[in-house]
Parts: sequence; C-alpha cells; structure tokens
Amino acid sequence: MDDTAVVRELLEAIRARDVDRIAACFAPDARLRALTPHELRELDGPDAIADRYRRWLEPLESFDVVSGDVEPIADRIRLRYRFRGHDRVKGWQENEHTAYATVTKGRVEALNLSCAGFRPSEPPG
Repeated sequence: MDDTAVVRELLEAIRARDVDRIAACFAPDARLRALTPHELRELDGPDAIADRYRRWLEPLESFDVVSGDVEPIADRIRLRYRFRGHDRVKGWQENEHTAYATVTKGRVEALNLSCAGFRPSEPPG
C-alpha cells in the first residue's frame, strides 16, 4: 500500500465508522496528536487512536462524511474531511478535521490533527 493509499483507506474507514479498519491503518507505534477546541490529546498505538475516533463518531446518529480529500504535501499526506450527524442531546452537529500523516512502510506512523469542534448545524437538506 503506498503512502496515499493508506490515508485514503483511513478516510473510508472513518466514513464507515469502522474502528477495526481505522486501527489497521496505523503502525504499532503510531502517535496521534489532536488539537481540539478544548485540549491537546496525545495518544499512542492503533487501539488508543481507534478508540478516540470511536468516541468522536459513535454517538452521532445519521452520520455522514459530507466532504473529504487526501493530498500529498511534500513528505506528508494531508487528510481533510467534514462530517455531520445528529447528537441526541445537542441536535445536529458538524465538524471538520484536517490532519497531516507521516506514513512509513504502508502504515500511518504519526497523525497531527486539528479539529474544528462540534458545531451546531442545520439538518441536511
């Protein structure tokens, strides 16, 4: 799997909310650094990273990735996606993540992610 392919697989795994597929995209010693509106999260290992994604995505009903792209930027791969879903307490929410992946031997070794935060939004049209 080339560098871009594993990041595209990660995007598809996020779209499917498949935590096993998410974990499989990461190297055993992978690190996630996620800057959210509330804190900087630093997690090590595929299982911890996949669990963080589960916590972000699982509570949303009617989940949909409304846009996403993967693009090489020098020696990194940019991953950007916007998603929306319905939270039972907060109503419709929208969020966007932009991340830069370091890929080694076909797996994501490091992912530096910026999160827009869950923002109130209108129901899909």
